[in-house]
Amino acid sequence: MKAYCIDHFGSVEGVVLRSRDDPRPGRGEILVRVRATSLNYRDLMLLKGGGRGPTKLGVVPLSDGAGEVVARGDGVTRFAVGDRVVGCFHPRWFGGPIKADYLTDRLGANLDGMLAEYAVISEEAAVPVPDDLSFEEAATPPCAAVTGWVALTRHQRGVTAGDTVLTQGSGGVSVFALVFARLLGRTAQGAWRGGRDQLCREAELARGSSPTYRRQRSRLRRRDRRTRHADQFH
Repeated sequence: MKAYCIDHFGSVEGVVLRSRDDPRPGRGEILVRVRATSLNYRDLMLLKGGGRGPTKLGVVPLSDGAGEVVARGDGVTRFAVGDRVVGCFHPRWFGGPIKADYLTDRLGANLDGMLAEYAVISEEAAVPVPDDLSFEEAATPPCAAVTGWVALTRHQRGVTAGDTVLTQGSGGVSVFALVFARLLGRTAQGAWRGGRDQLCREAELARGSSPTYRRQRSRLRRRDRRTRHADQFH
């Protein structure tokens, strides 16, 4: 298979295309044909030798990617061949409060990431892609969206009715946080700088009037209706 690897640190020039043997899934693992990936600021930090924890030379970069299952290892029960999946940013954090031990393994840092034709991940470190999301859309949430969501909800109180959420900048985390805040019924405001078109798009997100917000709101409502309908039969 073809895979991009980190040959040296310093800049994106350190990422080179190489040929590798096709990977095979072990017990409890799935082999994913990667259909789309997304780039986060964190990935650029790693290329410059920064970020939390060590990064290995030769590793496949990028934490975020989506694709379809093409093979299963022994013992896999959660996914079938052909299922569309997206990987998790912290592959050992399956639930509950995050612990320092969960942070030692990171896709695109000390573990091969998603910038390759194929990727092997634990079935416990993957989630199904909703039917109404494209591969490109599904490849964006693992790092930035989950960070924004946790920032809004992880504390005991979290954000509640009447709160105002202030975000800084126009990066992925801020944009997702704006959308989530509006979906949670909160007032959202952002502090940005940039060109007029960019500022207009950010303001639309904060008001809840952008096409992105309307699509997300419509999707959540459809899923909520499907969930309520399914609950009637349980």
